[in-house]
Amino acid sequence: MNTERPIIQRAAASDAAALAGLGKKAFTEAFARLNNKDDFQSYVESSFTEDRFRSELLDKESIFFIAKVSGQWAGYAKLSTGPSPECVQPLPAIELSRLYALKPYWGCGIGPALMETCIAHARSSGFKAIWLGSWKKNNRGNAFYRKKGFTIAGSTTFTLGSDIQEDHVLVKSLGRA
Repeated sequence: MNTERPIIQRAAASDAAALAGLGKKAFTEAFARLNNKDDFQSYVESSFTEDRFRSELLDKESIFFIAKVSGQWAGYAKLSTGPSPECVQPLPAIELSRLYALKPYWGCGIGPALMETCIAHARSSGFKAIWLGSWKKNNRGNAFYRKKGFTIAGSTTFTLGSDIQEDHVLVKSLGRA
């Protein structure tokens, strides 16, 4: 296990291809075994493209952070400033729409480093809460979010192919450091 502290940097549009590859691999490592193969493959092929990531990177409502360890891309996070579900309080709130690390880096501090960066960005931008949707079957992720002070505020659904999945809506107030 690598114990080097990850370096976190903001992503740019020029990172689209590498970020799409990282996102596809990390998402597959985390969720492929828990989903129908055809539904999963179709979702991954349409969601993790260079063009889609470039568009998201150029979107003024999106902010991406990349985690590197020894110069290698190890994970990433995405914040989105769009509308929040009604159950999210206090407002204004920002969404942590993605936070992933590659499997070889699980347990190496990638998640905490990305989370700290996202929370610091949210606070410095005047947000009072950070929220996310997390699949109810995402035991590892949900345990991490609880440990970081997130609580269940509601629920929503996420469609992956023909599978309608139930997600928790998790919120963390940013009122205190």
